[in-house]
Amino acid sequence: MVTKPQRAHLFSRRFWRRSVIRRALLLLFVYLALSLLLFFAILPESIQLEVGQASPRYIGAPRTVEDRYTTNEARELAAQSVKDVFEQDPNVAITTAAQLAEVFEVLQNAAAQTELSLEEKVALVREGLPVQLPDSALQTGLGLSSEVSAQLQAALSTILEQAYARGIKAEALTSAEEQVHREINSLYVSNSQRTFLRQLASALLKPNMFYNAAATEKLRQEAVSRVLPVMVQKGQKIIGQGDIATEREIMLLEDLGLLSAGINWRLLGGALGYMLVALLPLVLYLTLFARQIWENPQQVLLLGLILLLTGGLCKAFGIISGLLMPVATASILMAVLIGPRIAIAGSISMAIIAGALSGFDITFMGVGLIGAAVGAFSVSRMNQRFDLVRAGALVAVATSLSAVAFGLLHGEGWANLLTNAMWAVAGGVLAAIIGFGVVPFLERPFGIASTVKMLELSNPNHPLLKRLLVEAPGTYNHSIIVANLAEAAAEAIGADGLLARVGSYFHDVGKLKRPYFFIENQFTMDNPHEKYPPSLSALVITAHIKDGVELAREYRLPQVVVDIIQQHHGDTLVSYFYHKAKEAGDSADESDYRYPGPTPRSKEAAIVMLADCVEAAVRSLSQPTPNRIDNMVRKIIKERLNDGQLDECDLTLRELDSIGTAFAHILSGIFHKRIEYPEKLTEGEGEKHTHDTDPK
Repeated sequence: MVTKPQRAHLFSRRFWRRSVIRRALLLLFVYLALSLLLFFAILPESIQLEVGQASPRYIGAPRTVEDRYTTNEARELAAQSVKDVFEQDPNVAITTAAQLAEVFEVLQNAAAQTELSLEEKVALVREGLPVQLPDSALQTGLGLSSEVSAQLQAALSTILEQAYARGIKAEALTSAEEQVHREINSLYVSNSQRTFLRQLASALLKPNMFYNAAATEKLRQEAVSRVLPVMVQKGQKIIGQGDIATEREIMLLEDLGLLSAGINWRLLGGALGYMLVALLPLVLYLTLFARQIWENPQQVLLLGLILLLTGGLCKAFGIISGLLMPVATASILMAVLIGPRIAIAGSISMAIIAGALSGFDITFMGVGLIGAAVGAFSVSRMNQRFDLVRAGALVAVATSLSAVAFGLLHGEGWANLLTNAMWAVAGGVLAAIIGFGVVPFLERPFGIASTVKMLELSNPNHPLLKRLLVEAPGTYNHSIIVANLAEAAAEAIGADGLLARVGSYFHDVGKLKRPYFFIENQFTMDNPHEKYPPSLSALVITAHIKDGVELAREYRLPQVVVDIIQQHHGDTLVSYFYHKAKEAGDSADESDYRYPGPTPRSKEAAIVMLADCVEAAVRSLSQPTPNRIDNMVRKIIKERLNDGQLDECDLTLRELDSIGTAFAHILSGIFHKRIEYPEKLTEGEGEKHTHDTDPK
C-alpha cells in the first residue's frame, strides 16, 4: 500500500517532470522561432534565370562571396602555364656508348679474318652487332683501317654525347637525328664514311628524356595554390537589368542561394547553429546563476518574446541604418520586467543576434552590445519618472561614443563620423522609447510589477489612494509614514525600496470597508468596539486583510502588492481583543484571534510588517525620546522574530539590525519632542500644538 509521503513524493516527481518537459518545449519553441527569424531575415530574394536569358532586375551581392567561375579560370591558366616535367635517363647514353664501341670492335675483328670472303664477313658481323645496319654500311665498316675506325668512333661518340646532353624526347627524336646527321656531314671524311656514320647514328640514337607525371602535377598544384580566390564584395553588381546571364553570373547566383527554388538547407543550418551560439550566454547564465528564472516557464517565455520582438525591430530599422537598430530595447525590457543582472547576459545574446541581422557587421554588433549594457544599468534603479529620460540619454550617449570610436578605428572621415553619431543617438533614444512603451503591454499578461508600474502606483492621484485619503484620512497618513519607514529600511539592506513604498501605501486599503472601526480614523465619534463583543471586534479587525485583497484585485494592483497586503500582519495575534475576551471570562480560542496569514514571504513584505508595527507603537509613547524610540523599535522587531513571523522572508540578523537603525532614525525625526507654548500667545500665533499618540 502506498503511504501518504510516498504519494506526495510521486506527485512531486511527476510535477517536476512535467515542468521540465514544459520548459524544454518552451525553450525549443523560442529557439526555433528566433532561428526562423534569423533565417528569413538573411534569406536573399530568389530569381528564376538561366544562361542566355536577360535578367529582369538588377542584382547585387547580399554578402561577400567567392567568384568560383573566375577563380577556376585563373587556376586553369596557372596550371596550363606549368610545362611538362621531363627527366634525363643517364643509362641511355651509357648504353649507346657501349653499343657504339661494340659495333666498331665487331667490325675490326671481322676485318682481321682474311681467310673469309666479304660476304662471309658481312654475315658474321650481322650476327654479332647489337643493332641492325644495312649491308652497305657493314661493307664500308669492314673496309676501314684500325686508325680510321678509331677516329670515326671517337668523332661519332662525341656527337652522340652532345645530343644526349641536349636531351632527346620521344616526339623530338627525328629532329635530334637530323641534328646529328648535320654534325656528321661537317666532318672531314669521305662520303661513304659519312653515310656509314649517319646510318650507325640512326640505329644507335634513342630518347633519353622521359615525362614525369608526378612532378608535373605537383608543380601544377603549387601554381594553382598560389592563385587567390576572386571575391565579389557585398553590394557589388552581379548582373544588371537586361544583361544576358552567362555561366559566371549563374554560378554566383547559385552560390548566393538566389536561384534556390526550394528550402536553402545550408542557410537554415547556419541560422540554427548561429542562434545556438547566440543564446548560449543567456542560457548559461540562467542555468548557473538564475535558477529561479530558469525554472519559471512564464519568465522563460517572456525572455523569448523580448528577444523576438527586439529582433524584429532590429531587422525593420536596420534597413535604414545598422546604428538605428534598437538593441538596447531587449536589455531595458529585461531589466525592468525581470532584473538588471539577467539583462546583461541577455544584452550579449541580443547583440550577437543583431550582428547577424545587420549583415554580420562587427561595428553594429559592438555598438549594440555597448548600448544594451548601458541600458540595463541605467534602468536598474528607477525611483522617479525622470529616470526614464535619463536612461534614454545614457543609451544615446553610449551608442554615439562607441559608433565614433569604431569609425576612428576604421579610418572614416569626419563627415561619416558625424553621421554615424547622429544615427547612434537616434537608435539609443528609439530603444528607450520603444522599451518603456512596450512595458505596459507585457507586464499585465505576465503578472509583473515593473518599476514603471510601481512609479505609476506611487502617484497620490491613484483612485484607490484618493479614496483612502477621503474616506480614511487617518489610515492614509499612517500609510505615508509607514511608506517612508519601509523605503528607508529597504534601501538600507539593498531590497526594493520602491516596492516597499508602494506596498506601504496600499497595505491598509482594506480598512476602507469599515474605516471607523480603526482608531486612527476615530476623530469625533465614539469607539464602536465598545458596543461589540471581543470576538466580533477581532473578526472586523482581521477582515481588513481579506477586504484589502479584494479591493486590490478590483483595482488591478500587481500581485507583489497584493502579497504585501495579504502578508503584512502575518498570522499575528490581535492581542488587545484576545486579552479582553480572557478578562471577560470567555472561552477564547487563540486561533480565532489571529490574522489569516500567511507570514511574509519577501523582504519587502516583512519590512512593511515591521514598519506598520513600529509606527503604531511609537505613536503610543508619551515621551518619544530617541532612546525610547530605539528601544521600542528593537523590542517590536524581536517580538516578531520570536513569534516566527520572519521565518520565511530570508532576512538576516544583520539586516534586521540595519532595519531597526533606519526605523529609529526616521521615527526620531517625526516624533521629536515638541515645545509647549503658553495658552495665550501674541496676536497672529496659534494655540498650543498637540500630537495624537493614540495607538491603533
